[in-house]
Amino acid sequence: MFLLALCLAAATALLQAAPPPFSFVYDGKPSADLVSHWRSRTIGQGSDAVAERTHFIYEDPATKLEVRVEVTRYKDFPALEWLLRFRNGGARDTPILQDVLALDARFTAPSGDPIIHYARGAVCSRDDFMPLRRALNKTGKLELRAGGGRSSSDYLPFFNVEFKRGEGVVLGVGWTGEWAAGFSRERGPEFRATAGMALTHLRLHPGEEIRTPRILMISWNGDRMNGHNLLRRFIMAHARPRANGVPLDMPVANGNWGATPAAVHLESIGKIVEHHLPVDVYWIDAEWFGQGPWHLSPGNWAVKRDVYPQGFKPISDRLHAAGLKLLLWFEPERVCEGTPWYREHPQWLLEVPKARRVYNWGTSQADPMWVVNESYRNQIRENDRLFNLGDPAARRFLTDFVSARIAEFGLDWYRHDANIAPLEFWRAADAPDRQGITEIRWVEGLYEFWDELLRRHPGLAIDNCASGGRRIDIETLRRSLPLWRTDYPGEITAKQCHTYGLNLWVPLSSTSAGIPNAGATYDIRSSMSSGLVFEFFGQPSRKPYDLTLVPWEEARKKLEEYKQIKKYFTGDYYPLTDYTQAEDAWMVYQLDLPEQGEGLVVALKRPASRLVRGAFPLRALSAGRYELMDLDSGKRSAIDGAQLSTIGLELSLEARPASAVVVYRKLH
Repeated sequence: MFLLALCLAAATALLQAAPPPFSFVYDGKPSADLVSHWRSRTIGQGSDAVAERTHFIYEDPATKLEVRVEVTRYKDFPALEWLLRFRNGGARDTPILQDVLALDARFTAPSGDPIIHYARGAVCSRDDFMPLRRALNKTGKLELRAGGGRSSSDYLPFFNVEFKRGEGVVLGVGWTGEWAAGFSRERGPEFRATAGMALTHLRLHPGEEIRTPRILMISWNGDRMNGHNLLRRFIMAHARPRANGVPLDMPVANGNWGATPAAVHLESIGKIVEHHLPVDVYWIDAEWFGQGPWHLSPGNWAVKRDVYPQGFKPISDRLHAAGLKLLLWFEPERVCEGTPWYREHPQWLLEVPKARRVYNWGTSQADPMWVVNESYRNQIRENDRLFNLGDPAARRFLTDFVSARIAEFGLDWYRHDANIAPLEFWRAADAPDRQGITEIRWVEGLYEFWDELLRRHPGLAIDNCASGGRRIDIETLRRSLPLWRTDYPGEITAKQCHTYGLNLWVPLSSTSAGIPNAGATYDIRSSMSSGLVFEFFGQPSRKPYDLTLVPWEEARKKLEEYKQIKKYFTGDYYPLTDYTQAEDAWMVYQLDLPEQGEGLVVALKRPASRLVRGAFPLRALSAGRYELMDLDSGKRSAIDGAQLSTIGLELSLEARPASAVVVYRKLH
C-alpha cells in the first residue's frame, strides 16, 4: 500500500512517488503536470539518532517559483512529517497559486471499505471529543474543516484510517488555523486523502515566502488501537514542549479566579505549603486587569491595584520559595472596544464590518455565559478586533509586552486564551488575488510569538486554552499544553466522555476536578487525565474566600492518591467499554506502560446504573502472573495474565455512582 510503504522506506521515496503526496494549482495548471518538468534537487539536512531530514526543491524556470518540501523521517517510529514552502525568486509577482494541499495522497486499499476514525473538537458541549467513524464505500466521501479558524474547534486535526487486513495510517494536520481534510474513494480500490488550508488563492510578491500546514503520517499494523497509541507515544517523544531542555508533563494545578485579593492568594499558598498539598502550579485566571468585567477588558492590561496592590511579585516569590510555580491568564488576541490598545494601535487590529460578522464571542447560545447570565449578554459589545500577529511590528510589540510581564510578575506559566474566532477577520483582510495570505502570516506569527517567548524565557511553560481546547494540533502541542481542554467542565458524565474521546489522540491534557473533599472521589476520578485542576472556592460565585471551610487534610489525601497513579495516564490507552453518554452505563478504561510491565484500570459506574458486577478483559498483557492492587481497599491479589486477557478483570460496585481504580504489575 502506497503510504505505508513510504513510511517504512527512506525519505527519498516520498518524492519519487508519481505523483508525490501533495498538490497545488499554479497558473491554472495542476502540479502533477508541472513539477516533473521543473528543475529539482535534493539537499540532505542532517541525520541523528532520532531523525533524518531532507529538503526536496523544485523550481519553475519561467517564473522562478521555488517549492521546498521539508521532510523528516523518524528512526524510532514508522513516521514521516513534512511541510511545503513556496518562495517567489523572481522579479515579478507570480501567477495565481491556489488549492494548495500539503497532503494529497492515493492509497491502493485492500478489499473492503476503509474506515475513517476521527473526533469532534471542543465547542463547549457534552459532545466535545466524541469519537466518530465513517466507512467509505465505492462512492463515499468525508470532508472536514477546523471551524472558525481555531484548529480543534469543530473537529480534531487527527485521523486514523483503518484498512482491512489489520493495517492503517494515522494522519495529523499541524496548522493552527482553518485546515480542511478530505477522504474519498476513487476508481475502485483507490482511496484518496487530502489536507491543507481551506482556502488558498494568491500571488506571491518578489522575495515572498509562505508555508503550508505540517503533515504527520504514522503507519500501523494489527489492531486499530496500535495506531492511536503510536500517535500518543510519538507526541510524548517528539511533539511536546520543553522547559529548560526538559520535556514538560502536565501539572497538578490549583485554579483561582483573578479577582481574588492578593492577600487571599498568599494565605492560600501558605495553607497549601502548611498542609503539604502535592500542587505543582498555582493558577490565577482572568479578572486581574483592566476596568470592569474581564470579558470587556482585553486591550487594557493594567493590573487592578485594588486587588493586587503590589502586583504579582509577592505571590510568585512566595510560591518559588516553596518550590511551586505561578500561572497567569492572558488573552492577547482579542482587543475590546474602548481599551487603550483599541485606541492607540488601530493599525495593528483586524476588523470585520458589523453587518458581515458571523461569530461574536459571548453572543452565541453555544457560549456558557450567554446561557446563564443575562447581564453578561447585555454588556457584550460586537466591535472587538483581532490583534494582527501577522504584522511584524505588532508582533514585536506584543512579544516585548508579554515578555516584560513574565519577568516583572515572576511567571512560570503563561496562559494564552483566545475567545475570538479569527477566520472571518483573516478573510475580510484579503484582496481577491491574495486569499489566504492573512491567515498564513497570522499563524506563522503565532508560532514566532510563542517561540520567541520560549527563547527569551527558557524555563517558561505555555498553557494553550482558546475557549477551552480549540487549538490542539501538532504545532501547538510542540509549544504548549492544554490545561483546560474544554469550557464544558462541570458535568461529571461529560468529563468522562471527554476523557474517553481525547485520550484516543492526545496523551497530555487536564480539566477541573472541583473541590477535593470527602465526597469528591467519583468526581476526581471522572476528571483524571495526565494532569488535574482543582479549586478551593466553588464556581461560579468564587466567594466567600473563607479558607477555614477548605477540607485541607482530605484534599491532601485525594491529591496524593492521584499523584500515585498520574504516571499511567501518558501510557498506552485502551477503552474497555464503548463510548456512551448514558447515565445507566459504566465507563472503564486501561492505561498500560509496556516497558515497565504495569498499568492501571479505572472503572466509573454512573448514577443510574443498576449493574453491580462486570468483567473487563484487559489488553496488551503478556504471559505470566500479575499482582493487582485495589486503590480503595489496599487489597492485593495475584492472577494469571491470560485470565485477565480472556475472562477479564472482575469488578464489583454496589453504590450509585461508584468508582474503582486497580493498579497491576507484572510479577517476575
